[in-house]
Amino acid sequence: MEITDTNLPNVESLKDSVKAVEESMRELEPVNMRALEEYEHQTERKKKLDDDVKHLKNQKKNLITLVSEITEKKKERFLEVFDSVNNNFKIIYSQLSENGEAELKLEDPEKIFESGLTIKARPRGKKVLLLSALSGGEKSIASIAFIFAIQQYDPSPFYVLDEVDMFLDGVNAETVSRMVKRNAQDSQFIMVTLRKIALKEANHVYGVTMRDTGVSEMIGNIDPSTVGPTGEIKTEGGKMIGAA
Repeated sequence: MEITDTNLPNVESLKDSVKAVEESMRELEPVNMRALEEYEHQTERKKKLDDDVKHLKNQKKNLITLVSEITEKKKERFLEVFDSVNNNFKIIYSQLSENGEAELKLEDPEKIFESGLTIKARPRGKKVLLLSALSGGEKSIASIAFIFAIQQYDPSPFYVLDEVDMFLDGVNAETVSRMVKRNAQDSQFIMVTLRKIALKEANHVYGVTMRDTGVSEMIGNIDPSTVGPTGEIKTEGGKMIGAA
């Protein structure tokens, strides 16, 4: 555009503009002369923080992937163990219950670590029931079968069975006692019982008697022939004084 004298501002207007600019500059005072240096420092700091955030996000992603892989492997391993124990349980329950049927069921196969385990059993001549609906003796058989199923998969050094044969009839008590004796070849069993059949199958028998003083006394190396029909121990005079 061609500049002429007619479109130039007059001197007074220019002075007013300069004065306004100078006043605006004074309002900005005091000016931090290290502002540029501080800006560069903060820019570098922001860059470092951005890099740290990026690194943490990558770590988070890697950890999520690792957790997913571990969870999947854990699930696969759990199902392997579960299937083995379940197969053992079916066989052992059938042996203890005279050809009854039973199985272990996961409450939610999709969420195996958040749900529980259910035992279903069908004693011979009966319908399939949950463990909670079985009689005392039937619960004992199912529970013992479950213990032996785990033992067969991964034996422990010893087991403590506290009157597990209390609710069993004579036939089932004998079956359980013989299975305990057979399994005792691989692990030690400590079995608290009042059943004579169980005492006869034991390798060692220890009794607890109550004297007239009210003090319990341990008796070791008991002859099973001295044990009464309900587990009482006979003294030399034939008196029942305690329970094995």
